[in-house]
Amino acid sequence: MGAIELVGRWQLTAWTATDETGNTTLPFGAHAQGSVVYTPGGWMSGHLAVADRGEFSISVALRGTEPERAEAYSSYVAYCGDYRLEGDVVVHVLRMSLFPNWVGTEQRRFVELDDDTLVLRTPPTPVGGQTLVNRLRWLRAE
Repeated sequence: MGAIELVGRWQLTAWTATDETGNTTLPFGAHAQGSVVYTPGGWMSGHLAVADRGEFSISVALRGTEPERAEAYSSYVAYCGDYRLEGDVVVHVLRMSLFPNWVGTEQRRFVELDDDTLVLRTPPTPVGGQTLVNRLRWLRAE
């Protein structure tokens, strides 16, 4: 697979997380939303969201109550940066992230590409006392 095949905008169709016992969950529910974009110049941007996120009680983006802000943060994942391919792995080199600890890190994803379907899979990753493999299925949007 070459980078040219990855270039485009992809729409999320499913996100699952499987633990070491084989138990599978849907981190953002059955109707999670998402978009990932890969440019020809080596830039990527990814966004994931819970469907039907609650609105703030006021219409100022950087305000809202502490619980509203916590819920907004907990229901959205976003990052962007450079990317490169290493065989069947895409490496996201994060320049910005909603989760500040990821800035400057490399996020590796195993790639499966079949026509207009893209699957990105994380390596086994420790998360909250368990080890998870996240699998995100995308459909080419353009």
